[in-house]
Amino acid sequence: MVSPQTLERSPSRLGFAPILVANLLPLAGVLAFGWDAATLVTVYALEVVLAFPLTAAKALFARQPPKIDDDGDPSVSDELKQRRGSAELVSWLPPVYPRNVPFVGTVFTWFAGISMVVAMAISAAIPVADVLWRSEVVLSIVALVAATAADAWRDYFRGGRYETVSAYEVVQAHLGQMFLLALVLMAVASPEAIGGVALLAGFVFVKVLVEWASFRAAHGEPGRLTGWLAGPDDPTEPADPPAVPDGDPDVRISTDDTAVLYTAVHQTLFKAVFFAQWILSSLVVVLSIVAGDDTPLSLTVGTGVAFALLLLVIPAAEFVETVLRYGPLEYRRYGDRLVAYDTWVDEPQWSVPLHEIRDAAVVVDHLPDHLLGTRTFDVTMGWGDDEFERDLGPVADPDAFVSAFELRLRTADLDPIDRRLAGAAVVLGVGFAGALILWYKPWLSVISLVSVAFLLPFSLAVPWGLWRLAYPSPE
Repeated sequence: MVSPQTLERSPSRLGFAPILVANLLPLAGVLAFGWDAATLVTVYALEVVLAFPLTAAKALFARQPPKIDDDGDPSVSDELKQRRGSAELVSWLPPVYPRNVPFVGTVFTWFAGISMVVAMAISAAIPVADVLWRSEVVLSIVALVAATAADAWRDYFRGGRYETVSAYEVVQAHLGQMFLLALVLMAVASPEAIGGVALLAGFVFVKVLVEWASFRAAHGEPGRLTGWLAGPDDPTEPADPPAVPDGDPDVRISTDDTAVLYTAVHQTLFKAVFFAQWILSSLVVVLSIVAGDDTPLSLTVGTGVAFALLLLVIPAAEFVETVLRYGPLEYRRYGDRLVAYDTWVDEPQWSVPLHEIRDAAVVVDHLPDHLLGTRTFDVTMGWGDDEFERDLGPVADPDAFVSAFELRLRTADLDPIDRRLAGAAVVLGVGFAGALILWYKPWLSVISLVSVAFLLPFSLAVPWGLWRLAYPSPE
C-alpha cells in the first residue's frame, strides 16, 4: 500500500477534484431533469445518511489507539478499546483491530438519531416520497455514495491514511460533520422563508466546505475553521508492550467459552431493552415522512427493512464486543508475573507482578457464574498512575485459578441467588410487560410498538431492583 507520507506529498487541490466533482454531480440533475432545490437537498441528505455504514467500516481498520476516558468505572467497551493487536481477515485489506469494534456500535446508534433529525428537517418543505420515486434521483444517490466509497478506498485504504488515525477520530469527525449538516438543513429547509436559491447555495456550500475540511486535515493542512470541522486530531500514543518473561509459561488458564457466550447474550438482551426504543422512534419518524397514500409499497417496506437491520446490527455489535472482551483471553503465569494473553490476535494485553494484585473479590452479580458454576474475579492491580481494575474470568475451575495466581480470597465459593426475590422479580417483570403489551397491542400499529418499547424499561424498574437484591451480598 502507498504510505501516508506519499499521500501527504500529493497535490492537495488536484486530489480534491474527484471529491468536488462527486458533490457537484447532482447539479447535473438541475440542468438535465429540471430538478428544484428540494430535490437536490434530498439527494445530498440521503448521501449523508448512507455514509454511516462506510464510516463504521473505516473505523474498524484505524491503526492508532483511540482516546480513552478514564473517568468512572471501566465498562466492557472501555476495556476492549484498550485491547492490543490486530487480525488480517483478507489479504487485500489492512488488518482489523478488535479495540475498534465498540465504535461501530456508536456509529449505528447515531445513525438512527441523525436519520430522524435529517428527516424531520426536510419533511416540512420537501415531498420526500415523491422525490425518492424518481429513477434519476435514485441513480444520482447511488453515484454519490459510490464516489464517496471510491474516494475512501483510494485515500483511506490504498493511500494509507488508516495508519495515521484512530477509530475515535474517524467516528467523531464523521458525527461532527453530520450534526453540522443536519443543523444546516434545519436552518435552510424552508423555501417559503428563505427561498430556493438560498436553500440550494447554502447546503452545497457547507457540504463542500466540510468535505474540503476533511481532505485538508487528511493531508496535514488543517486550518482553524476546516480543522474544527475535520474533527479531533489527538490519538493516544501507543503504549509500551507489556513485559513478558522469556520461556514458556508455568500455568495457562483460559476463560470458559460457554460462560463467555452466556455473558454476551445476557448483556446484549439487557441493553437491547434500552436502545430499541430509540431505533423504533426513529423508524416511526422516518416512515411518517416517507410513507403516504401515493408512496410505493416498495419504498415503505425498504425503509422498514433498513431499520429492522439496524435493530440487528447494534445488538450484534454489542454481542461481538463482549465475546472479544472475554473470549480469547488466556491467563498465564511466568514465575511471579501474571500475563493476560489474547490468543486470537496472538498478543499479550497486560502484565503485572503477582504481589501487585490486591482487593480480589468474587463478582456476585454475574448471572452466568450462578448458572454454570464458573467464577469471575474483580481485582485491582498496579500502583499510582499504573493502577487499573480488571475482571478476571469467567473461569471453569475457580480454585485452581485462585491458587495459580495467588489471589488473596477467603473463599471462591459463591452464595446462591435468593430464589424468592428472583421469582418475585420474574413474575412482576412478566406481569408488567404483559400488561403493557395487552394495553397498547403493538401488533396493531408501529406507533403502539414504539409506545411499548419506550415504556418497557420504566415498567421493569421495580422488577430489576428486586432482581438486584436477589444476588448475594458481596464480602
